[in-house]
Amino acid sequence: RILSDGYTAKLDKSTWTRLPIFNWLQQHGNVDESEMHRVFNCGVGMVVVIAREHADAAIAKLKAAGETVWRIGQISERQAGEAQTVVE
Repeated sequence: RILSDGYTAKLDKSTWTRLPIFNWLQQHGNVDESEMHRVFNCGVGMVVVIAREHADAAIAKLKAAGETVWRIGQISERQAGEAQTVVE
C-alpha cells in the first residue's frame, strides 16, 4: 500500500518469527499461505521502509531503543505481472 506504482516489496518469510497464533488461524480457518500474508501481518508488526544505505544505522538505532528488528526484504522495480508484494 505504501509503494508507488512500478515497485514491489520482496519479502523473505524466513527472516522473522511467525507467532503460533498465525499457524492456528491458518489451520483452523483453512487459509491459503498467500492469503495469510495478504490479510495478516504474520508477526511482522510495523514495517519501516528505508534506503539501503541507511538501513544499518536505522537498525542499530531501533535495537538501541529496545526494538526487535528484522531485515525482511527489499524494494525493487516490479516486473510485468508481478504482485505489489511477494512473500517467498
